[in-house]
Amino acid sequence: MKVFSVFLFLVLINVSQNASAHLKWFAVDGPTIDLASYYSSYGSELAIGIFLLLLLIGLAFWMNRHLRFEIPPPPILKKYIPRLFSVLIGLSLIYASYNQSIIAAHYLVSNRILVLLQYAQAVVGFMLILNLFPKAAAWVLIFIYTILATQFGVLEVLDYINFIGIALFLVLFHSSEEDRKKLAVPAIRILTGATLIILAFSEKLLNPDLGLRFLSANEWNFMQAFGISGFSNELFILSAGLVELLIGVLFIFGILTRINTLVLLAFMVTSNMTFMVQNAPGEALTELAGHLPVLAIALILLLCGAGQKWRLR
Repeated sequence: MKVFSVFLFLVLINVSQNASAHLKWFAVDGPTIDLASYYSSYGSELAIGIFLLLLLIGLAFWMNRHLRFEIPPPPILKKYIPRLFSVLIGLSLIYASYNQSIIAAHYLVSNRILVLLQYAQAVVGFMLILNLFPKAAAWVLIFIYTILATQFGVLEVLDYINFIGIALFLVLFHSSEEDRKKLAVPAIRILTGATLIILAFSEKLLNPDLGLRFLSANEWNFMQAFGISGFSNELFILSAGLVELLIGVLFIFGILTRINTLVLLAFMVTSNMTFMVQNAPGEALTELAGHLPVLAIALILLLCGAGQKWRLR
């Protein structure tokens, strides 16, 4: 029964799962569309999607309450995974600085303030890789994120609120107080979920034209390749947004965290593989580097699950 339930959950999610890049990294200029007319044309599909979303959330709640299938990780991983986490975050920050961007590929360095952030970001990256004063590095990362918000707007940088989660994890994990350490995993889990929910709306559900312009330049709608010609690009973007929303909600509530993390990793692998198949190594590298923080977070969540605090039991 346990194996069947896990299999059913994975199938239901992967049926609706779509390859998903961070669309703003590969933004294509073009006209915007009217949301009212967009959703009026797909009202029935939206209703079905919301119903399936609520159904999957309900199923996840039930599985989380009635089933237990956690496998304790080997003790040696508890020593090396947090260290690997810092290295991956450090590499992502150094790569961003090398490409003259802050945190994400589309936050390009364009003035003196951002140049200072670029160098500070690189220093933080090396500090994390070398394990030099990780708590101090985390506070500097929070400072970088805060200044970035003043340059690009608070609402804009909310897409990457998971970097605050990364910083809080480093601060709490390296705390000398055990009670604070127990908050490290919940902090990064909740803010990662928040990031996914925000991205679902900012890049797809409330900004579908961004995804439609991306699909017009990249053949990612594999449903049409499977012969389902009625599965339009609009439906593809809607489905991707709802699945991203589902994953974010489950992270915030701490439900089936390890399974949810595996689904998120499948998202990442799919997007990278798609770029490689389409012979776009530059885009694939950008996607891989941009996803290093997500990979680092995934390793922590696979190791620790939802954590001991702030989760539904």
